This record gives sequence, C-alpha cells and structure tokens, in this order.
Amino acid sequence: MQSRTILAAVLATASLSAHAEGQLSVSAGYDYTSGTYGGSNTTTITTVPVTLNYLNDAWRVTVTVPWISVTGDGSVIPGPGGPLSFTSGGRFFGMGSRSTTTYTNSGLGDVTADLGYALFPESGSFYEVSLRAKFGTADPDKGLGTGENDYALQFDAIVGQGGVSPYLTAGYYITGDTDTFTYNDVPYGSLGLMFRPGKNASLGIGFDYRQATVDGTEDLRQASAFYGWQGQDGWTGSLSALYGLSDTAPDVGFNITLGRRF
Repeated sequence: MQSRTILAAVLATASLSAHAEGQLSVSAGYDYTSGTYGGSNTTTITTVPVTLNYLNDAWRVTVTVPWISVTGDGSVIPGPGGPLSFTSGGRFFGMGSRSTTTYTNSGLGDVTADLGYALFPESGSFYEVSLRAKFGTADPDKGLGTGENDYALQFDAIVGQGGVSPYLTAGYYITGDTDTFTYNDVPYGSLGLMFRPGKNASLGIGFDYRQATVDGTEDLRQASAFYGWQGQDGWTGSLSALYGLSDTAPDVGFNITLGRRF
C-alpha cells in the first residue's frame, strides 16, 4: 500500500487531470521494513524494485521487478500490501512452533503488473481504477513469498488541485492459496491528506489499513508519510516512512525511489 501511495503522489505531481500522453518512465527504489510482529525476534525485509511505467492518455501500465532479502525466524514473509505474519509460528507458512534461529534469504521477489484507467479528467481531480496481478515468482522455500499468484482491484482518488487535498485508496485483494495454507481475500485502503508546497512537489500523511490475511492475526494498521517531487529535466523522486500500529504491521519502515521520465 505504501508504494501505491507514492505512485499516486508522483502522478499527482505530474498531472491531476489526466495521465500524460505516451510517457515512459523508469525508476529504482530501496524499501526497508523492520518489526517483531508480536514475537520476540525481529524480521527485516529489504526490497530493491525496478519499475517500468507507461502513461498514454487515461491509461497506465506499470510493471515492477523486485530483488528482495528477508532476515528473520521464518514466521514473517512478504505478502500483499505488507508482510504476512503467523502468530502460530513455524518456518515460512505458520506450521509448527516459532524458530529461535534467524535466517537470511534473498532473491527475485514477486513480479507485479498494474493496468490503470483515469476517470473524469475534466473534473480537476485525480480518479483511477486499476487491476493488479502479483505473480508468484518469489521462492516460497526461502520465505520470500507465498509462491502463488494474487489479484487486486483498486480505486485511487486525490480530490482537488489546491494546496491541500484529501486522498483515498480502496481495494480488494484476492490472495492465492497454497496446497497447505488458506489465506483470506481481504479489503484494504488508505486515507490521508496531500499538501503541495510547490508546483512540482507534493507531500502527505495517511493511515493505511488491511484486513487480516491470516486467521488469528490482527488487521494491519499503520501511519505513513511521503514526499514526492519532479525535476525540470525529467527526474522524479520520492521518500516515505511508516510506523506500525498493529502487530501485523512493521514497527518502522522507509522507502526512497528515484526515476526518470522520457
């Protein structure tokens, strides 16, 4: 969810009324989260995503290929909209008891693809409906993902073009089940305020929520803040941070992204 908030911020910095015509951009980022997730051991997840983004009139196509590294006791794995924690313990999929051993595994993460369509460009606000597919390319045996494909339907809105605009995200995530574990299909969303200190910059604060994907765990709740900017020469960047408000959320996290428009 945090990365989607940043994407909305950067899009808003470029244009609220509609997507650009035939615009290609490439970005790379560094994402870090750390937390105990209700246990005694800390799990850290580091992600380095490379993203290709194409805008054409009202349409947006985004493909992200991440490299990921996970250090922890195996009770937390990367998942939809945030990590998946298993309070019953066990290495990677909540089977058995929590391990006291710390593992570090890395490799290709889950590749994602988005198809978005901007609504009501004449309104002066930004509204977008998007479909997302997460392909289970991350190795489940290393605890880098579930190994299954997931799908989501999402709506984003940034209302108005003034100095302060409310924004919201509302979506529904369909999580692929494994042969040994059943996940919940869940709603998720964000609410916040976006501020524009200048024509080519935006910053904001928000609250993110996701219903529990794993039975017996808390719903994910976290506070987030972000800043995005666009340079005169086509360079873009964003910074964000989060603070967990429930056991299923990371305790802390941050993201930095740098991109180039062509």
